[in-house]
Amino acid sequence: MPRRTRCRATVTRPGLPCPFPWRPASRPRRCQKETALFDSLWLWVVFNAILAGLLFFDLVVLMRRDHVVGMREAAWLTVFWTVVGIAPVAYIITAGDGNAGVTYLTAYVAERALSLDNLFVFIIIFGYFGVPARYQPRGLLWGIVMALLARAVFIAAGVAVINAASWVLFILGAFLVYTAYKLAFAGDQEVDPSQNIVLRLYRRVAPVSSEYDGHRFFTRLGGKRVATPMLLLVLVLGTTDVVFAVDSIPTVFGITTDAFLVWSSNAMAVLGMRPLFFLLAGMVKVFRFLQYGLAGILGFIGVKMIVEEAFHDFHLISEKADIFVALGVILVMLAGSVALSLVLPEKGSGADAGESI
Repeated sequence: MPRRTRCRATVTRPGLPCPFPWRPASRPRRCQKETALFDSLWLWVVFNAILAGLLFFDLVVLMRRDHVVGMREAAWLTVFWTVVGIAPVAYIITAGDGNAGVTYLTAYVAERALSLDNLFVFIIIFGYFGVPARYQPRGLLWGIVMALLARAVFIAAGVAVINAASWVLFILGAFLVYTAYKLAFAGDQEVDPSQNIVLRLYRRVAPVSSEYDGHRFFTRLGGKRVATPMLLLVLVLGTTDVVFAVDSIPTVFGITTDAFLVWSSNAMAVLGMRPLFFLLAGMVKVFRFLQYGLAGILGFIGVKMIVEEAFHDFHLISEKADIFVALGVILVMLAGSVALSLVLPEKGSGADAGESI
């Protein structure tokens, strides 16, 4: 008996040539009625060109001078990057695929929520390196660039593995459920940046200055060219995000396996991390229930991934309605955990909330 595929809908629109003629026509593809729109080479080129332009704008225009990012600036930039992150929804819907637009939005919201966990760890890393406040924005941006490169590799590998063997989704789903349990019930785990393997290896093979030289990665010390703590900071930020990508990328694969939607939602969510970091830096202790909300999101997506792979024709309501259900569940869990944290603050957290890094 031939293996039943998840979706029998064709991935190209009627009358359009297959964008990848080298693919065997008989090979089934796991899909959610995603069209040839996302297989277009030009779409990938244009999106990544826009992404590079946004990074350039952030680095050259928004950070043309080193300065301390205040709460007001961080709030406005968070709104700006959120609007930029949601903008692809308008294009996707205009292009004629409303379901894919909601799927992108769901993946973006999930990634943005999980990025909060990254930011709290980043705060510890900045404290460990004692980064002067005026250099923190640039150091964080370079860390984000490294995170984008690492996630691109993860996503490419994930898509290839899933296309080759869809049963891997059972493993990813079970991993997310386990991660959700650990996040909710294992308690807080201390993060020690000094134990980062890349940091330890670099210090072992190359000299490092103990002082910052502006935002430069290298400086001269005793006539020799040595690394500054800024370089080590970026290396630790980038490699630390790899650990979080192991959780977040399978989460997006639980929402969609379309490579473009996975990459674009990930990239846009990561791009908005910098201002959000400075907005939340002084309120780490306030969100005491956030970890339970994030655990709920991970667990929900993990179970969803397993059920959809085990029962290909299963729908909670309908194929289209289930996309909105997933988005609603994620929003409710995130908003509920934040609201509960504000309504039931931890005793003594008021003073901590006002502290800055």
